[in-house]
Amino acid sequence: MEPVIELVSTGDEVLTGLITDTNAGWLSQRLLEQGWQVRRRFTLGDDKADLVELFEQRSHCADIVIVNGGLGPTSDDISAEAMAEAAGVPLVLNRQWLKVMQEKYASRGRTMPESNIKQAMLPEGAELVDNPIGTACGFALQHNRALFFFTPGVPSELKKMMDQEILPRLRTRLGQQGQSQVRRYFTFGLSESGLSDRLDTLNWPAGITLGYRANSPTIELKLIIDTRDRSAIAEAETQLLEQIGSHVVARNELKFEALAAQLHDRDLVIFEDASGGRLTDTLHTLTTEFEGHYLAGLPDSAGELAQWLKGAGRATTLAIGAKGPQGIPLALLTPEGCQAQTLQMHFRDPLMRRRLLAFAAFDMLRRQLEGLPVIADYDILPRSEQVNLPQ
Repeated sequence: MEPVIELVSTGDEVLTGLITDTNAGWLSQRLLEQGWQVRRRFTLGDDKADLVELFEQRSHCADIVIVNGGLGPTSDDISAEAMAEAAGVPLVLNRQWLKVMQEKYASRGRTMPESNIKQAMLPEGAELVDNPIGTACGFALQHNRALFFFTPGVPSELKKMMDQEILPRLRTRLGQQGQSQVRRYFTFGLSESGLSDRLDTLNWPAGITLGYRANSPTIELKLIIDTRDRSAIAEAETQLLEQIGSHVVARNELKFEALAAQLHDRDLVIFEDASGGRLTDTLHTLTTEFEGHYLAGLPDSAGELAQWLKGAGRATTLAIGAKGPQGIPLALLTPEGCQAQTLQMHFRDPLMRRRLLAFAAFDMLRRQLEGLPVIADYDILPRSEQVNLPQ
């Protein structure tokens, strides 16, 4: 049976939105990478009575509760006090952590303030969880059904503590790997609703669910797998790729090592106008082995841009032209010929337009390198013109 894992975020600044709670999202994703899905998330302010009530309630419902925040030295840091009250135990001084804090301050030539002693006051019976880079130690405490882990709110401290201290404890308690897993597919050219229309109406095997996350210019599609049935997993992935495979630009991570290796052997030239240098920036993440030019006044139609590129007589050339009456042309010249298209842009944000243009041009190159049709149908960028000039 899957363990019930819950997250609790604390702090008035988190509850009111003054601070965006990126920690909870990171924790959920990190746990899912280990095969464990978070069942519920809660956010509370700095009210001790509310925290005590929630801790007591969740102690009967969850197997693991990870609490983030409220471990600092100030009066509004009350997570340890609330947990002690919920568990019916006193706070006691952890002399080991007190010594660690004193040594950290001494190494910086400072004397530890008295207020930091509070950070060494832990509920009786709690297990110290080390924080190698900060003064807020974590701690773990079993209360009723649930094992509680308390973590600092500083993201860098949380992440190191999670990876070095808490995940090993979870593997010991829950098993080396949970049942759940996630496979990520980064897509381009289809809107979130376009992906949903293609996929949500299909019959997916039991234990398979889909998740979507827009992250311009791509959309991340997650195949969340809660089954060990390999045939069901294979069926789900085959079904997904049959529907959107040609729009998948990367898997698991938005990286293009294989394309970078192929580009290393090519004499690649870039010309761009309407994208304002964004294509050059995009390609620089893959390789520096290309010649880039930003030119104002490039042709503003697919046909004219294709003819212009053929006249340039270079090897592999990728170009984004100027904005014209039909949209903005993109063209790719290879030894086999020149393929060009004009795309219509309906986005007001100029940065968004340049980002989409650059990625659309890059996608033409990617598709050519992967042996796919160079020109694809994009929901988000309607095509008004298409030209193919053989060599």
